[in-house]
Amino acid sequence: MQEKFLEDINKRLLVKQKMETEEALIIFDSLVNKYMKILILDGGDKCDIKKVIKSLPKYSKYFDNSDYNKEIKEYKKSLAEGIDFNESNIEKSISALAKKVVLMQAELGKFSKNSGINIINDRTNYTNNIADFEFATQKFTPEFIKQSLAKIGDDSKESEEACIKKYEYLCKNLAESAINDELSYYQRMTDYLVDFYADNEIASREEKVYG
Repeated sequence: MQEKFLEDINKRLLVKQKMETEEALIIFDSLVNKYMKILILDGGDKCDIKKVIKSLPKYSKYFDNSDYNKEIKEYKKSLAEGIDFNESNIEKSISALAKKVVLMQAELGKFSKNSGINIINDRTNYTNNIADFEFATQKFTPEFIKQSLAKIGDDSKESEEACIKKYEYLCKNLAESAINDELSYYQRMTDYLVDFYADNEIASREEKVYG
């Protein structure tokens, strides 16, 4: 079952064969949230996954050069008992936790009403925001700003620094939007897939009992 769950994540959530670290972290955290919800646990002490995502190489320079190793360590320490996380093999951690969460949800014995409405719209939102962020970071580099200022004859150091700060502020805002929408999308889709697999498990058990 867990292998099929991973396959569905890759095909339905990512629309590709393999997930990257950023996606794997968010999907794992979405399963953690589902685990906490099923057990009605307070997740108040759980480290915010956003801190970990912001420390990844493509984002960290816009968030005070946060340290990935430090953030991942804090995140791992904050996880509730019963949740295993291997940062060197996040897909394996996803697979194991998916199996656990689906079976826990099935034990409740209630069919889900989760229809997954607007899932595709959610994916469009976050992929558009990521595309905007990537365009900005690739196009509006400090070197590009310097060249542009040189062309218009403004070689003022003060003006150059001001433009670079504006560029970095823009990239930070685009990164925030992309990360927030990405978290929302994966949370909704992970909920949907867990409920879908749990419904199948409940139906299978009922069929064995009632024929």
